[in-house]
Amino acid sequence: MGLLAPDIGKRAAAYEAAGADMILIHSKQKAPDEVESFVRAWSGKALIVIVPTAYPEMNEERIKALGRIAIVIYGNHAIRASVTAMKDVFARILKDRGIHNVNRDIVSVEEVFRLQRMDQVKVDEERFLE
Repeated sequence: MGLLAPDIGKRAAAYEAAGADMILIHSKQKAPDEVESFVRAWSGKALIVIVPTAYPEMNEERIKALGRIAIVIYGNHAIRASVTAMKDVFARILKDRGIHNVNRDIVSVEEVFRLQRMDQVKVDEERFLE
């Protein structure tokens, strides 16, 4: 299986034999070489899933070129983007000494409630808390 531990192919085959529908392959290396090596060598039928957090150059073109990857999980990018946005917003609040400028650049409280389906929460509260 190339650069990966020698037993990874055997383990993946054992998972598939035990009924696994998918094989999630991941590497902590900063380059996708190990993952690409596994994908090229994998002869099983189970779908391959990757989580390319540690190797961001594993883009859509590279993934499609391998031809065997069924699912790509971008596991922590939303939370990382949220942290970046929160840091930026609070830096602006501190700089401006208030929310008066930043307030126009962020979603409304109403939008937060819509995303939370707060209207349904209120219906459920009435139904279950009577």
